[in-house]
Amino acid sequence: MLDAKIERSLSQGASVLLLTTGGAQLSEGTASLITRRVDWPGFTPDLVIETLRLTHSSTGLLAEAQIRERLPDADTLKAFTPGQIDAAFAAPTTFKVADRLAEIARKMARPLPDFSLDNVHGIGEVRGYLDRMLNDLKAWRAGEVSWAEVTSSGVFYGPPGTGKTTLARAFASSAGIPIISTSYSDCQKQGHQGDMLAALDRAFSAAKEAAPAVLFIDELDSFSQRDQAQYNSSYMRGVVNGLLEQINKAKDIGGLILLGATNALESVDPAVIRSGRFDLKLQMPTPDKQGLKSILAAILGDQNAGRLDLAALADQLLGQSGAVAEAVVRDAMGRARADRTPVNQGHLMSAADQIVPKLDDMILRRVAIHEAGHVIAMMCFDWPLPKRVGLTADGGQVEHMPFAMLTPKTAKERLQVLLAGRAAEICILGSPSSGAGLGKLSDLAQATSLSISIERQWGFGKTGLFWDAGSSQEMWRLPEKERRRVERHLQEASRSALALVTENKAQLVDLAEHLLRVREMSTRDIRTFAKHIAGERTADKAS
Repeated sequence: MLDAKIERSLSQGASVLLLTTGGAQLSEGTASLITRRVDWPGFTPDLVIETLRLTHSSTGLLAEAQIRERLPDADTLKAFTPGQIDAAFAAPTTFKVADRLAEIARKMARPLPDFSLDNVHGIGEVRGYLDRMLNDLKAWRAGEVSWAEVTSSGVFYGPPGTGKTTLARAFASSAGIPIISTSYSDCQKQGHQGDMLAALDRAFSAAKEAAPAVLFIDELDSFSQRDQAQYNSSYMRGVVNGLLEQINKAKDIGGLILLGATNALESVDPAVIRSGRFDLKLQMPTPDKQGLKSILAAILGDQNAGRLDLAALADQLLGQSGAVAEAVVRDAMGRARADRTPVNQGHLMSAADQIVPKLDDMILRRVAIHEAGHVIAMMCFDWPLPKRVGLTADGGQVEHMPFAMLTPKTAKERLQVLLAGRAAEICILGSPSSGAGLGKLSDLAQATSLSISIERQWGFGKTGLFWDAGSSQEMWRLPEKERRRVERHLQEASRSALALVTENKAQLVDLAEHLLRVREMSTRDIRTFAKHIAGERTADKAS
């Protein structure tokens, strides 16, 4: 309709002045007709002065210095609406106009944020990326860089409870700008597809009007991939296309920061999260031990945190999200209120035992041996060291960087690393446990999928070069001959892994015992341990 109105005016010989929040609102054909483009910086002190020369001075002379002293700062003036500006300029004198603008600014002033990025703990490397975004936003607002040079979008992904929504709010507070939030559910509950797209449009429009502002879109994984075969695929195709159109228009709006959140990044339509729409992909980790201590201290307050052993509590909560840590503190405070006493260590540990029960010592030792087996295998193959190794209430975890590509050699090594935890249990304790096969992300599940890929996807086995999208869950659908080949890969890797950990049994025990003491090791800690092992080997050779 906008294009049609412009074309009709031009055909009648009229000149057209278009005020728009972004060039993306025009079609390419109409945009090509523009003969002059003026970027409006927003209402500034300079514009106030020049406007007053025209509206409130017959000579063009003003007491400029005194007027500037009375005016709000440039960032505040940019947030004024046309109605507020009109009301101020209705004042009879230049000083009264300036005073009226200052009065409106005082009423508009938001209280200083009491919740910022400094209040969010345990987010690891994500903080550095957000600090750079804040610095870029500040530079843009100061006119030092153009909006095209600024990283203005990112998607947070990770398990539930890791603080994705909280982080978006903290970012907006730190920037001193409003946040407009929506989600797939918020839009979908409006009704049929047209209502949903209208709700999405309202959220984007509100963010454009409020810019500089943050637009936060939750549940991005619900905007699922358009090419998936599902009963509502045509519905989802229209919804995702509508979201893409909104994002494309929003990226040209100066000051509009677009943030999204999802529990499952792989489920989001790739077109939605490609660079240019969501530039940064920021993984939200479960907090490490220090992060958990910081979260607990922040909730408990300095006075309580100073007299409590938060390290012991953090040990028990390793592997849990910040939301779980908050739940433990709330439960502990409830117990303290019931006892009519300040919260104490007993309250905290009782709450933790209720929400995150401890593993018994025998199981914990087995878990330590299992995780140490994975690490020892990585070290023997000279792989990059894990980012983090920890013992959690749910078992253990080894975080490592995945290989971008595998060869026949590294695929076999990967199989041995996956089975080295189970092999370590056999080596030290005489038998394995069910831990290696608990769930579709377990060691055995991953090893089975890897073996199937060797035979049916990568052409590394004897099955041939054809490609098939098999997984561990489809193992029993394979022809018997191919199942035997897959099983052979697993058995060979299991024997090799057992030989490897047996050869390094002393180091395996040392690492497991150290892990039991500290509960968590970083890359630096593992590197220090590796140097210790290397020193022992050198000494053994010398003797």
